[in-house]
Order: sequence, then structure tokens, then C-alpha cells
Amino acid sequence: MVKKRTRIRASFGSRLFDVVNYSLIVVFCITILFPLWDLIVISFSRAEDVSIIRTNLWPKVWCFDAYAYCFNNPLLGVAFCNSILRTVLGSVYHLIVCCLAAYALTRTQMPFRKTITMIFLFTMFFSGGLIPTYLNIKQLGLLDNFWVYVLPTGFSMYNTIIIRNYFFSIDRAMEESATIDGASMLQVMYKIIIPLSTPVLATVGLWQMVGQWNAWFDNMIYARPEKLITLQYLLRRMSVNAAQLQDEAAMTMQAVFDQTAAAYTPDTIIAATTVIVLLPIVCVYPFLQRYFVKGIMLGAIKG
Repeated sequence: MVKKRTRIRASFGSRLFDVVNYSLIVVFCITILFPLWDLIVISFSRAEDVSIIRTNLWPKVWCFDAYAYCFNNPLLGVAFCNSILRTVLGSVYHLIVCCLAAYALTRTQMPFRKTITMIFLFTMFFSGGLIPTYLNIKQLGLLDNFWVYVLPTGFSMYNTIIIRNYFFSIDRAMEESATIDGASMLQVMYKIIIPLSTPVLATVGLWQMVGQWNAWFDNMIYARPEKLITLQYLLRRMSVNAAQLQDEAAMTMQAVFDQTAAAYTPDTIIAATTVIVLLPIVCVYPFLQRYFVKGIMLGAIKG
């Protein structure tokens, strides 16, 4: 009887833990999803509805004027192309450089391997700052050049460590057998290591894609021509301009009436631009999500 009661209590405690755990997860998901849904609702709402409704669960009247304001910008197509191109080229180039560095750091016979690793690690904690970086970019001839989006972001020691640790988890017997058959180091990496490292490469690639897609500061500092504008910087500039127009409109009574009659406000424009920016990444993420957790876990096992 004692053993039976113990099993019942353990089962009840386990169920109670599951209920509490799932409840906390549901609440946490709501706290994440509700602001996103609120942002989407604001982007499709009229100006007067956004100013009245504080909890936006559904648009009172569907309005697409904020999106029309964004898509009517003649630079939007150029910005989309530049952002997509920098995201693809930058992510591929980043993976190639980090994979080559990570594979070299797994070669225990490489001279000064620990010294090189320490030099690379130093860059994770210290940088030259904005002014030396700007001067370096200028001397390299990358100012007002599209490659300023790609080349300076080609290496990350953090991502290299993640990839290197994953490479360490691969059985070295496969490399040794390939070497005995006459394969070179590059052939071993290309035909054995890389195909077995899909989870970690997808993880690092996703990080880099998100970083490249969301980047705008380098556009503002290093690439000023309109033909090099990226989507993030363009939409940021549109949001800032809309806010400035609203501040200027508040100076006169007639402008206040015009603002009240407007179909969009800076709030709806900011919401619409945020949705436009998030949509491509949200569409890409489900295809890489199944590799994400596995890549993180296996890439952090060994040091």
C-alpha cells in the first residue's frame, strides 16, 4: 500500500509540473506573439482607429494606405534588390570564410594553432572603434562600394568557434580513410566535413542572414549613394521623415485638421515598414528551424 501511494503522489506531482510548465510556456508565447499581432493590426488600421484603440486585436476598418505610402517610394525596388543581394552574398561569403578558418583550427598539427586562436579570440572582446574602422574602409577603397556590405562581415570568431566545435564532433576515422585513399585536405572538407555539418551551417547561415537583412548602420556610414540604399535604411528614413512631418504639422491648426483627416500616421507607417522587413525572414526561418537546435547543441559540446 505504501508503494502504491508513493507512485500515485509521484504521478500527481508530475502532472502538476506539466500543467504549470505548459501554462508558463503559453503565457510566454502570448507575451511574444501579442506585440507582433498588435503591430500587424496597427499597420492595417486607419489613423483615427490607431489613435483611439489602445488594445488592437483586429482592425476596425481595413486600411492599406500605410503600405501604399511605403510601396510608392521609387527607391523601394532598388532597396529590396540590394538587401537580398547583400544577404545572399554576405551569408555565403561568411560561411566560406568561417568554414575554412574552423577547419584549419581543427588541424592539431598546424603550427602556432593555439597562438592563432588566441589572436582571433582577442577580436571578440576588443575592436578598433568606429573612426579607425571608417579609415580602414576608406583606405581599402570600399566607401560608396557595394562590397562594403559583404567583405567586412566575412569573418566572425564566435561563429568560427561554433563551426569548429561541430567539426571536432565528426569521427576522425572518416578523414583518415579518405586521406589514405589520396584525398587532399580541401577534398576532405568539401566531400566529407561539409555534408556532415548541415545543421551547424544552417544555424550560422540563419544568424548571418538575419544580421545582413537587418543591417542599416553600414549603409548610413559607408554607402551614401541612392543606388546602394538597402531596405532597412530606406524604411528607417521613411519612418523618420513621417515623424518629422507629423511634428511640423502640429505647428498650425490647419495642419492638425489635415493630420486628423490623413489615412496614415507615423505609427502606422512604422508598423507597416516593420511588417515588410520581417516578412522575408519569417518566410525563410521555417525551412532552417529543424537544423537550428541541433546545430546549436552539437556546436557547443566540445571546446
